[in-house]
Amino acid sequence: MKYLSTVLVLFLTAGFAFAQKSEYTIRARNERLVVKYKGKAHTLALKDKIDAAKITETEILFASRKDGFTYLVVDVIGQSREESNDRQCGAGIESNLIWIKLDAAWKIVAASSERYESCWSGITSDNGYQIKGDTLTIELDNFRENINVKLSYNAAEPEKSFRIEQKALENK
Repeated sequence: MKYLSTVLVLFLTAGFAFAQKSEYTIRARNERLVVKYKGKAHTLALKDKIDAAKITETEILFASRKDGFTYLVVDVIGQSREESNDRQCGAGIESNLIWIKLDAAWKIVAASSERYESCWSGITSDNGYQIKGDTLTIELDNFRENINVKLSYNAAEPEKSFRIEQKALENK
């Protein structure tokens, strides 16, 4: 019986987390993100956190509320140039993971961004990000700065933002 109760609690908790995330939608409008929560649209000006010249994809990976704040982790992908062409990075991609802390009025209190794919900056991740339960991880190489970056995010502690470890790239 104790096992059944534990399974039921885990099932209900997971269902609640999914239902909460499903209350959010996101889309790009020009250089801004528009997040809709419970039917109300909120425009977030995050141009300085987005490296794409033209946003083509957005996805909310995590959404949570804690201590009166809303926390979002968003994946933003777009073209390196406004229009595709046959020049440098003409078909390139820029991708950012963005952590956002919002107050009750949906004003940005804090935000951080990590570029994980970039034609312009020589940044790549072999496998993209991985999500297991409440944890996001990604490992990327920044060839311009010659560093390897390991980023992680724990949705159970959204106020802590991204945890980032850096080390020099090894010569192979």
